Amino acid sequence: MRSLKKLGLTKYETCVYKTLLRSKKLNAKEISKQSNIPPTAVYPNLSSLKGKQLIQKIESDPAIFEILPPKAAIKNLISQRKKSLQDLENQAIEETTTIFSESPPEKEKEIIKFTKGKTFSSEVYNEAIKKVNKSLYVLGWRFEKVGNRYEYLRKLRTIVKKGIDVRIIATGKYEKNIELVEAYKKEKIKLRYFPLNNISILIIDNRECKITLKDRSLSEKHNLQILDSSLSQALQTYFLDTWEKARPI
Repeated sequence: MRSLKKLGLTKYETCVYKTLLRSKKLNAKEISKQSNIPPTAVYPNLSSLKGKQLIQKIESDPAIFEILPPKAAIKNLISQRKKSLQDLENQAIEETTTIFSESPPEKEKEIIKFTKGKTFSSEVYNEAIKKVNKSLYVLGWRFEKVGNRYEYLRKLRTIVKKGIDVRIIATGKYEKNIELVEAYKKEKIKLRYFPLNNISILIIDNRECKITLKDRSLSEKHNLQILDSSLSQALQTYFLDTWEKARPI
């Protein structure tokens, strides 16, 4: 009987139950004989069927096991299974919801990236110009050499027109390329001068910045890209303090 197996009855339980369905009342020895199940296996299956309220035990010598009306017994068994499944559903929902609602373990936040070389430094400037929303502050540009300063001028012109506050503190002898300086000023890029060696700082929107070390003893530039807003705010404060001390160009 496949339906009984689907209701959770084992092979032996089904066999014992079918035997009682046919005979209505039997003792364990008679059930063993008619079902061909060893007596040692009959008793535990009678006990489990009784627990499922499919049969009842009549105390006598020997004990008699009687089938209960199948219609009511099966309905009762299904009700038990439904309750068990409902309890299981509630438990599973509670457990899985708890896990689902838990915040994933926090990853260690990367606040500083270290790189070497002029190429990376230039890439950071280019990315900054693309993503800046409010302010772009640069301390440490040298206008002694033209380099790619006109290329940056074209890019900075675009964000200045959008209302971005662009300020540059020059640290080199800008008088050597006064024509370049005047081109920056013409595009309303704010310029001041402050004598400072071996370092430049880029600050983006008061939330991200880059420090570049340019000491001559270093084989190439050392770049520290700072991704922590608190550190960036501290450096912006330093920039603005230096801006007040710097001389207008």
